[in-house]
Amino acid sequence: MDVGLGFLGPYITAAELSGKEPTLTIDRVVLEKVESMKATDDDGAGKLRDRWVVYFKESKGDRGWLLNRTNAECIKAVWGRDVEAWVGHKLTLYTTNVRVGPKMDLGIRVKGSPEITEPVVFELRLPRKKPLRTTLLPTGKTAA
Repeated sequence: MDVGLGFLGPYITAAELSGKEPTLTIDRVVLEKVESMKATDDDGAGKLRDRWVVYFKESKGDRGWLLNRTNAECIKAVWGRDVEAWVGHKLTLYTTNVRVGPKMDLGIRVKGSPEITEPVVFELRLPRKKPLRTTLLPTGKTAA
C-alpha cells in the first residue's frame, strides 16, 4: 500500500489510482487558487496561483484533480480550448512515473477516452521542452 494514501488532501492523487485505469465523467472544471510548490513568499508559504481543477461525477467526497499543463494539453487535443466544452465527456486515466523537478515520482496521465473512435495524435508542446509526439487512445469496448 502506498504511503501517500495516508495523507490524502483535497485533490485526487496518483497513489489512489495506482494499478487502475478508471474512466471518469467530467462534472465541472473550476479555476481555483492553489498554493504553488515552487515559488515562496517571504514568510515561507507558497504563492497562490490560478490552476484548473477537474471534478468528476464518480468522485467520492467532491475531491478534484489538479490539472497540470501536460494533462490539460491532452484534454484540449480531444475537446478543444474551452474548458466548459469538456463537461460531460469521459476520460480514461492511468499512472506512470513522471519527472517532478529533479526526481521521478508517480503521476496521473490521460490515456484517452471511450468517446474517441481512433487514436488522437498531436505534438505536445510545453514551455522549455522539446515537442513530444503524443497519442491518446480510444478506451471503449471494441465490437466483436
